[in-house]
Formats: sequence, structure tokens, C-alpha cells
Amino acid sequence: MTLAFANGAEPVSLDWDVTATGTDASLRGLSAVDDRVVWASGSNATVIRTRDGSKTWTPCGPKGFGDLEFRCVHAFGADVACIASAGSPAVLLRTEDGGVSWRETYRASSPTAFFDAMRFWDSQRGIAISDPVDGKLLVVETSDGGQTWERLTNELPQSRPGEAAFAASNSSLHVGEQGQLWFGTGGSESETSRLCLRTTWDAKWTTVSVPIPSSQASGIFSVGTVPTSTAGKEDSTLVLVGGDYRASETSNVTACISHDRGVTWRTVKTQPAAFRSAVIATPRGGPLPAGLITVGPFGTDFSRDADVWEPVSQTGFHALAVGQTQVFASGSDGRFGRLIVVGD
Repeated sequence: MTLAFANGAEPVSLDWDVTATGTDASLRGLSAVDDRVVWASGSNATVIRTRDGSKTWTPCGPKGFGDLEFRCVHAFGADVACIASAGSPAVLLRTEDGGVSWRETYRASSPTAFFDAMRFWDSQRGIAISDPVDGKLLVVETSDGGQTWERLTNELPQSRPGEAAFAASNSSLHVGEQGQLWFGTGGSESETSRLCLRTTWDAKWTTVSVPIPSSQASGIFSVGTVPTSTAGKEDSTLVLVGGDYRASETSNVTACISHDRGVTWRTVKTQPAAFRSAVIATPRGGPLPAGLITVGPFGTDFSRDADVWEPVSQTGFHALAVGQTQVFASGSDGRFGRLIVVGD
């Protein structure tokens, strides 16, 4: 699909270069260290990694976890990574030898625990969030790169009946500076979904309403930041995507935008074409146009400003990650893609 930009920039055509990974697993976790080293994870305890930009992939999942789904992965390098499970048992694991061996670093005692997302602020501080346990989110944080985890005991918001998050892409959680975070939910029957906010490391968590309908199959699936043109800094603009993941249902709202760092939200002017599970900003300095990419199982959309979205491809994916200059995607049947400018 050719994208025509209103500011007079040359139109470009974007598409996915899809390559095989050697697995037919559903890959919902994706983490890029750079343009060459990428880790992916998903169903049947699958973890794979590439060190040559997706030319070859190596299976490196943990043994002894059966068909447990590891939908969250964060890679620190070619050999060091953390993963989190979506299901029971809810566990966090870490490898330091490229997946030859894994060490269990946390196990939730509740059978209702279900890790939805895991993110890191830097090489040491990270967070993982589970569906509610005893009426509140289970939140654990690490200050040593995932070697140990501690459960948060400060006051967390009470969950609504049926409220949960979606582990479709490991991106319902987004982190900012100094402990700031945004975490989207759905699950409960409501005209609006909720976004949990924290402004600093020790701040109380608060919630705001977002105009995406919430149900057992719908809500907020991914939160992202809209970058400014100033390198190294971020604007106060946030975007989130979601909807109803069922193919048989129409999603009336698939994206919302905030211009005050998540305090208030409105629907975007032109929405992505259907339910979307992940959103991410394109990296600066590479071949891709500046803007944002969103994906779901039914296609891909691009936006310069997070407010007006244009369809790019009907190729479907679940998750997104950025390297130094590239945008990567993973999906069902082991699908992996690299976003390219057609004709380059």
C-alpha cells in the first residue's frame, strides 16, 4: 500500500518481508536487541532466537514446561533473556547462556495468576503484571535484571468484576521514565476499558477510563508512545489499540489517543481497519518513514501522528519489536516479518 503524506514528503510503499522460523508456534512475545539479534516466544514453551537478522533461527526454549505459553520475552543480548508465562503455573525464567539452560526466578502461588506483560526500564529494573489475584493485579518488580523478583505491596486499584488484561503481544504494558507506567485492561462488561497509571517508582496506582468497549474478548491490547522530532525525548502523546479479538465480531473502536500522558483519552480521527493487538513507533535514522505501526491478525496500519491511520498490508501478526533501524513482527504459525520500504 502506498502512503501519501500531507506534508509533501515523497509517498512510500510499505510491506512485510516474511521469513520462516522453523516453528509453527503462535509467537506472541518478541524482543529485538538490535537489527540482528531478536528473540521470540509463544505456545508450547517455544523460545527461538536469531543472531543474523532472521536468516537462521535457533530453538532455545526451557525444558520441563510442557505446552505452557511463554507470551512475554525480554532480551538483554544474544545470550541473556527473561521470559514469563501466560497460564498456570505463572512463572518467570532467566537464561544467561542463550537458552541452553533456564533458571526459574519467580513462581506465583495462586492458580489464578497469569502473566500478561513484562517490561524493563533498563538493564536492571523491570516489572511483570498478572491478571488479578484476590481482587487486585499481581505485580512483581526486579532491580537486578530479572534474577530475583519482589511482589509489590503498595496500594493497587481494586479490579472490576471480570476485569483482566490481554497477553496477546506483551504490550498491554508500557513504561516511561522514573518508574512511570501505563497498563491497559479489558474483560469486564463495560462501555469503557480501564488504564492503570503510575507516575513514579513509589507513586500510588490510579485508573482512568478509555473509550474502548470492554468485554471478555475486548479491551485495551497495546499501549505506545508517540515520539517527537527531538531525538532522545518523548512527547506527552500516547496511543493505544485494541478492540474485540474475535474474527466474527466488528470492533467499533480500535484506537484511542491521549495528549496528556494518559490522563484523558479520545478515539482517533481515522481508525485502524480492525482489531489490533500491538502498536509501536518506527525507529529514527533508518529506512522507514517516521510514525507508528499497528498490527493484528487481520492486517497492518501506519500513522504519522497516531490520529489518522492508513492500511498497509493484510498480512497478520500478533506482536511488534524495534531494533536499531528495523521494525519486526511475529504471529501465528511461526510467522516472522521485517517491515520494508518496497522498491528500496
